[in-house]
Amino acid sequence: MRTAPAPEETPSIVDGFRLLLPFARVGRATYLASAVTALLGTLCQLGPFYVVYLALLGVVDGTATTDDLYRLAAIAAAFVIAQHGLMAWSTWLSHRAAFATLEQVRLRIGDRLGKVPLGFVTNRRSGEIQRTVNDDVERLELFLAHAIPDLFAAAGVLVITTTWLFVVDWRLALAALAVLVVCVPIMAFGARRGTDQLGEYHRSLARMNGSIVEFVRAMPVVRTFNRSEEIFAETRDAIDDSARFQAEWGRQFLPTFSAFYVLIVSNVVTIVPVGAWLWLTGRLGTADLLFFFILGLGYLVSVTRLFEFTTQLTHLTLAANLVLELDEATPLPEVDERVELGAPRVTVDGISFSHGPLEPGGSPRRVLDGVSFTAEPGTVTALVGPSGAGKTTLAKLLCRFWDVDDGTITVGGVDVRRMPGEQLMEQISFVFQETFLFDDTVAGNIRLGRPEATDDEVEAAARSAQADHFIDRLPEGYETRLGERGARLSGGERQRIAIARALLKGAPIVVLDEATAYADPENEAALQDALSELVAGRTLIIIAHRLSTVSGADQILVLDAVDGGPGTIVERGSHHELVAADGLYARLWEASELSERVSLGDAVRGDDREPA
Repeated sequence: MRTAPAPEETPSIVDGFRLLLPFARVGRATYLASAVTALLGTLCQLGPFYVVYLALLGVVDGTATTDDLYRLAAIAAAFVIAQHGLMAWSTWLSHRAAFATLEQVRLRIGDRLGKVPLGFVTNRRSGEIQRTVNDDVERLELFLAHAIPDLFAAAGVLVITTTWLFVVDWRLALAALAVLVVCVPIMAFGARRGTDQLGEYHRSLARMNGSIVEFVRAMPVVRTFNRSEEIFAETRDAIDDSARFQAEWGRQFLPTFSAFYVLIVSNVVTIVPVGAWLWLTGRLGTADLLFFFILGLGYLVSVTRLFEFTTQLTHLTLAANLVLELDEATPLPEVDERVELGAPRVTVDGISFSHGPLEPGGSPRRVLDGVSFTAEPGTVTALVGPSGAGKTTLAKLLCRFWDVDDGTITVGGVDVRRMPGEQLMEQISFVFQETFLFDDTVAGNIRLGRPEATDDEVEAAARSAQADHFIDRLPEGYETRLGERGARLSGGERQRIAIARALLKGAPIVVLDEATAYADPENEAALQDALSELVAGRTLIIIAHRLSTVSGADQILVLDAVDGGPGTIVERGSHHELVAADGLYARLWEASELSERVSLGDAVRGDDREPA
């Protein structure tokens, strides 16, 4: 597994290449061809200089003819044409390989995010993940499509040109290289100074991007309460802080970078006096002097390309680190071979579970402790209790969104950790409280439960979920696109689409997390009938705050986080047994009945009469 330096560390050039080069492993033949082609193209750039050198030799010694000069001009033109052709071909090769690599990286990340524990995703702002998948992956293109061929070509030409200068005259070659003695330390100092603040730079970008995404998604709530100015304050501060940091960072770079770029092209101050002295003393020919004036004065420009990459390398290294954090995130361990399953019975035996720390360096937070129960096929098991008792976490553990810390969860008599994730998901349909619908058609969203389902099967599932009535009223019926996150539908309509999706899947175990929370009174009874039909031969586990919806459950499990500790089952039994026990469930039931009897109109008027 590749490991990048932490953001606070200063990555060396070797560390950077060790981290970045593996991204080019797939398609390495194309990258190599691009680098070689770029080198040949850059060498062709030296061709006209060599032609000029030959012309100078002929002119100085008086042997050049008009035909010779025309021929040399044609050769120079051929070099120019070859240079541009080769560089264009190199660019096409490198970008073709780079875009294929970026595609594979994004696909791998998408696949990996579907296999990691859910907490890996939920503990991060969606804007941070989005920035990594979009921006940081895209930043790798700078290395793959540009740095690989450009650096190969720049380094190759620098070595060849330097060798050429020494062959012509070693004394002037040393004079041409003298400025590097000053430039290299300046380059190293500038790169190191920028890298020291690179971690803070990327943290400011992550905060800004995450805050912007969160603000945009919260816009309906923000505008409803007319608090856009206050809520935007955090986003504005993040934007301002990022802008101030980048401006200050740029000001710190300016003196160093300016000095480097001035000095790297100033070898005229060494070549001209040394060359003039050698020529005046007869130790250097006129053609060689002119050759150094033409080629030697500008050949160190290639060093600027190497310098620019070293400054970019720190950004690329951190971007690669963030990409690898997603690309190589540790997935939940899985077995490969499918197992033989028994009846769709769910058994939870003494499980405990802790969420990871909310902040780096924090302690894990215990959510559930010592929870045990069995949900039999053809029965309804209800999970109720106060908010924060761990009901939704328990339901998600059944689907193995995380692995338990202690105890076991078995489905069909097999530990969920001992069966492939695909097989486990075939056994369970999960309807979330917060329903997610794709920007697809109604039929497409329902068919997610079983892609090969026919239109008749999709419509039958919709009818069972009491969704067919509002679907028929949509402009294009089942072919109506629902918009991003199902924006064209109400909350209750979105939930019924999700229930239809679960019905179509036909899994033997169904988990409903407040699936009827948005159902209107008119359709709630019909929806309960549909769910009753769904239970036949299946195992239904339902989370509910509206206790009237689960009063007929075969067993009701009451979870509570006693004294702020982890959630545990404090009561279990049927509705009548729990009411008679006069415990937590009885109090919740009494409060539920009271809330349904209270008149909202009386509350608005401040009427304190007893409810009828």
